Amino acid sequence: MKKRLAAILLSGLMAVSLAACGGEAGSAGESGGTTSEGSAGGSEEDSSSSSSGGPASATDSELPDISGEDLSGITIGFSMSNGSGDSYGTSYLNTLNSFAEDMGFELILLDAVGDVTKQTNQVQDLITQQPDVIVVWPVNSESAVTSVKAISDAGIPVITANTNVVESGEQYLEGYVGPSNVEEAKLTATQMVEDLGGEGNILFINGKQGYSTSDERKQGLEEAIEGTNIKIVEEQPDEGSREKAQQVMENYLVKYPEGEISAVFAQDDNGAIGAYNAVESAGRVGEFPIYAGATGDYGTISYIEQGLIAGTAVQSPVIDAQTALTWAVWMALGNELPAFYNYIETPLATPDNIASLNIAEWES
Repeated sequence: MKKRLAAILLSGLMAVSLAACGGEAGSAGESGGTTSEGSAGGSEEDSSSSSSGGPASATDSELPDISGEDLSGITIGFSMSNGSGDSYGTSYLNTLNSFAEDMGFELILLDAVGDVTKQTNQVQDLITQQPDVIVVWPVNSESAVTSVKAISDAGIPVITANTNVVESGEQYLEGYVGPSNVEEAKLTATQMVEDLGGEGNILFINGKQGYSTSDERKQGLEEAIEGTNIKIVEEQPDEGSREKAQQVMENYLVKYPEGEISAVFAQDDNGAIGAYNAVESAGRVGEFPIYAGATGDYGTISYIEQGLIAGTAVQSPVIDAQTALTWAVWMALGNELPAFYNYIETPLATPDNIASLNIAEWES
């Protein structure tokens, strides 16, 4: 028998149950700050090869029921990107600990706090301890290739979670578990296309330069507007910072007077909220809608409810963390992943449908 872990329920689309207590992405809500690489506001989850003939993928795969298993002899190693960089990372880390405790297996959890070198050293420590499976949430998709190769060479099964390595490193993995950046952004951008009637000039606020999250969210946006009369007139990165996004938007507002812009699309909620803050300060609220490719912060929901953000894909850190550990334990029990890319479901939230979304508390 199988059951699904979930912290987000979409009426008529998702029928899932939360299996344990325990939501990279950009922090939203009232507090500022930057997102860590790998959050919903800056996570590197889905490798672009999944949309170009790469390994098979499975969206919202049914999770195996491991609750009846004796897991006392299983050890999972987990290299975390940054458990304190934002609310998503903190909730994700807390969920990892609580889930392992509830399920009764040993979790060796090491937090790289956003430091590539530290993560590399911590992975070597995990290899020395010889856990049954190692999960890596990369600080950097390219740098982590060396680490996953070392794990694979040591004969330990390895998967990436939330953030994937670049395509060249996938040969060392059993698979990836987490959200799909491409599909999240495409889902949100498709709503934008509908709202704009397929026409208009948009400004794009991307994330960190050189990270797969930024590239994949841009890919999703471009796929959604392909064949329409919507044009990206300018793109600037915000480096995962709400404050930087606000600065980018302030410059946009100086350059583009009223009537020249149809919408703003930010790759995450930090970018969208930073953009809104600039628009509010400039007295141009309501001139054009603002979209966020994805959010993993519960506080962002209030922006949706008020119509300050016109749409975003909702990504739960609780589901993200629980799903990664569930599949890791499943592998430790001698099983295989159902597909190479194992995506969690990330429904679209808009001012029109937010009331119909039953979004469980995901902060832990």
